[in-house]
Order: sequence, then C-alpha cells, then structure tokens
Amino acid sequence: MTTLYISYKNVLRTLISGCLLCSGMAYGQNSSDEVLDLIEQNNTQIIAAQKTLSATIMDNKTGLNLKNPEVEFEHKWNTRNPGEKGKEVSVTQELEWSVISGQKKQLARTKNELAEISFRQTRNAVLLEAQKKLIEISFCNRMLQELNTQLTDADSLVSIYETLLRNGSGNVLDVNRSKLNRAAIATEIRNTNAQKEVLLQDLYGLNGGNTVSLSPEWSLSPLALPENFDSWFQQMEASVPELNYYQKDLELKKKSVRATKSEMIPSLSVGYTGEFTETERMQGFAIGMSIPLWENKNKVKKSKLDVEAAQSTVSDARQRVYNNLKAQYVQSVELKKSLQMQQEALGSLNTIPLMKEALLKGEINLMDYLNEMARYYDFRKNLLQTEKDYQTALADLHAFEL
Repeated sequence: MTTLYISYKNVLRTLISGCLLCSGMAYGQNSSDEVLDLIEQNNTQIIAAQKTLSATIMDNKTGLNLKNPEVEFEHKWNTRNPGEKGKEVSVTQELEWSVISGQKKQLARTKNELAEISFRQTRNAVLLEAQKKLIEISFCNRMLQELNTQLTDADSLVSIYETLLRNGSGNVLDVNRSKLNRAAIATEIRNTNAQKEVLLQDLYGLNGGNTVSLSPEWSLSPLALPENFDSWFQQMEASVPELNYYQKDLELKKKSVRATKSEMIPSLSVGYTGEFTETERMQGFAIGMSIPLWENKNKVKKSKLDVEAAQSTVSDARQRVYNNLKAQYVQSVELKKSLQMQQEALGSLNTIPLMKEALLKGEINLMDYLNEMARYYDFRKNLLQTEKDYQTALADLHAFEL
C-alpha cells in the first residue's frame, strides 16, 4: 500500500493561495496545496475509498496458500468376529501448481495494484472537484473586488449629484439615476457573496464538514500550456490513472491465462497412511492425482479471449483519453488567446478618468456616463470570467497530476 501515499506533484495547486481555519484551529495557508492536502485527509469519500482498498487488499491475500491437509481416521471391526478390530489413519496434502509456482501471489499483487489505481482515480476526482471550487471562490473574490471598486465610484456619483441638487444646479432625476446605479451594484455584491457562501459550504463538505477560511486576496497564477501537445502527451501518458488502470487490467488478464493453464496440469496429493490391526501394523505413503478432464474445459480459451478484449480496451482508452485531452488543450489555447486579447485591449484604455472628467465638465450627461461605464465594467467582468474559464480548462487538462 505504500504506493498509495506517494505524493504526485500537483502543478494545479499553485493557482490559488489563501489561509484555512480547520476544526477551530487556525492554519496559515500559502497555497492551495495545503488546502487540498487537508481535504485529502478529511474527505469522507476518500476515507471510505481507503478503507475499501484495505479490505480489497486483505481479500486478495486470502487463498494464496495450499489447501488445508486432510486427516482421516477409520475404526473397523469384524461383525462375525467381534474380537477382530482394525484402524486406519491417513494424512494427505493436495499440491496446487498455481500456489507452488507463485502464480497466485503474482495475481494477488497485480489485483492490489489495480485496486490502488482505482483508489487514485477516486482521490483525483475529489481533489479536482475541490480545485474547481477554489477557482470559483477565487473568481468570486476577484469579482467582489471589482464590484467594490464600482460601488465606490457609484457612491461618489451619488454624493456629487446630491451636492449639486442642494446647490440648485442639479436635478432629482440625476440623483435618482445615481442611486439606482448604486443599488444595482450593491445587489450584485450581495448576490456574489451568496454565491461565494454556497461554494464555501460545498468546500466544507469536501473537507469532511470542517470549516475552511480562505483569504480574499489570492493571486491566480495560470499554468503554462505545453508548447506541443503530442510531445507533452507522450511524456505524461504514463501518469494518467485511467490508462494505468486498463494497462494493469491487461497485465492481470495475461497472468490469469498462465494461471488457468496451470490448472490443466494434473494436481497431486501426497501423504501418510497407516493400517493397524491386532496382529499387523502397515505404514506407508499415499500419492493421488486429479486429472482435469472436464472441470476446466474452455477456461483457457475464455482467458485468452479476455486478453484480446483487454487489449482492445487499452487501445480504445488511449485514443479516447488522447482525444479528450486534445480537446481540452485546444480549448485552453483559445481561452488563453481570448484572455490575452482582452488584457491588451483593457491595458490600452484609460476609460474611468476620461469619462469622469467629461462628466464633471458637462461634456456628457449622467445617462451617457452610466451607459459607457456599464460597458466598461462589463468588459472587465468578462475578462474575469474568461480568466476563470481558462483556469478551469487548465485544471481539467492537468487533473491526473493531482
């Protein structure tokens, strides 16, 4: 089971940093690594899978030894001559070639490795779900920062137009428009906070019901996309649990063929036998043979067909995994291009100071200002959404590395 606890380098976990409060005790967290490590320890699905794995491994250890020896004792008497009695004693041991040759132990080891890979798939699925929750929470934090900036701007507008109204140079309509704008932003902040709370509750559930407190000041650091997908896939193919599972299953099927062939060899039984009467004592050894004429018929053919089916499954799985990862890679590439384009466009703009200056100079009215600023802020929100989608696509691409 030592392979269960090998730490797989999680390049995805560098995306988010925060701090975590678990079971009433504070732990400073510098990266999502520590959060995911705690979830791995506390998650009830992973804990249940670990216990199932332990039970499976113990089950695979059974039946690896020779069958129990058979002891027989017979007490006989002559009904016509009551004084004539006899006893027979025999101790025999059946010899199984699959046990003697170690084939059963090899099968058990391969079954254990298969069970460990299955556990790893369960573990990775849970941690990927947690990783995506962290990305969603980080998006909410970034969105809240953006909305709070908008709220500050909206508050200043309300203050300006209320002052203008008191001075007699403003009008009620502009005051109402500025207040409606502020109310809309405040409502969006409340909705985003509610969405974040739902995500936190989901994260608590993944952490075994333990509280997780995450800092709102995370800096997301996107993963670098592979320059060439095919080269990257060839390097990482051996790390994909799904492919490992089918490869190990094929190995198990091949070993099963050898074990099945050994069952076609006549099995022997050896032992001691003795016959004792009042006048004689006869002792010796016994040898028996079980000839597999009918019991194992077609087993070898069936095992060979299982191998052929497993080989086809391996080929299919590799092509399927390749296609899925290629699609995720293409999606990530396109999202990265969109993100870079939006960042470049936003970096060349100086909208807020220019629009506010034009408003204060009377070059535009409040309605024009609000409409232009709404478009500008929508663009910034779309940028955050694209960034979140890009992070999520990268998480899916590198999920098997968790």
